[in-house]
Amino acid sequence: MFCTVGRLAQIMNDFAPEEWAEPWDNVGLLLGNRDSNVQRLMVTLDVTPDVVQEAIEKEVDMIISHHPLIFNPMKRIVYDNVEGRLIMELISNNIALYCAHTNLDMTIGGVDDSLAKALKLRDVRKLGQEDILQSKPGFGRWGKLEASMRLIDFAHYVSEVLNSPRIEIVGMKKGKENKLIKTVALCAGSGSSFMEQAQRIGADIFITGEIKYHDALMADWLDIDIMAVGHFYSEIPVLKELIKHLQKAVDSLQYKVEIYESEAQESPYTPIVIG
Repeated sequence: MFCTVGRLAQIMNDFAPEEWAEPWDNVGLLLGNRDSNVQRLMVTLDVTPDVVQEAIEKEVDMIISHHPLIFNPMKRIVYDNVEGRLIMELISNNIALYCAHTNLDMTIGGVDDSLAKALKLRDVRKLGQEDILQSKPGFGRWGKLEASMRLIDFAHYVSEVLNSPRIEIVGMKKGKENKLIKTVALCAGSGSSFMEQAQRIGADIFITGEIKYHDALMADWLDIDIMAVGHFYSEIPVLKELIKHLQKAVDSLQYKVEIYESEAQESPYTPIVIG
């Protein structure tokens, strides 16, 4: 039995409701025919030229991405514009595109939960304010390490777990290398707006993907220790968890769908060690 684009879109919406997305976001089915069959599905953080080429070569029928390819309103779709070219290539190869962004960040089993799971946090709780009216879990999580670790050792641990080549710490200059880390708060991606909430719940460290310079200054002034692991690396754990969820869902419905994680996706940043 063949699965359709529409059925996979519904599975995704059941997992991470589109209505949970932030008002400025663009989620859901962005390209494609809901009635088209899907035999091969690719999951990726970003829709890049390399990812699209990979999807074409693997004869993928649908891509589910975290970050939207179409984010701002577009007045024209032309080949000499990189976004327009990717859209045209997807359409000409009959590849549907579905996006789950801020709704996937917050959902149970989504981006923040996957990061907490990858770091093996225990007794994980929600960090951001839950929206009771819409039953939205909210952004961010916090939990405990099984055993306390020195900050410097924890940085190496996080780098190894996430395969992140660069870890930046706000607060290390104060000689906190030996500070013991037990309670960890996190918000994947760009989560600096939750750093004060992390301080309020007594977190020893707040982990996020990236932090703007002036937010880092404010954190330093407020004595909030922050670990920036890289936007890409903070979110990548969700893909394996999402594939497990999708595979279980399609198998239970007796659909035959091959689900891949993109091999072409990569962080746009390349660290260079000088000296």
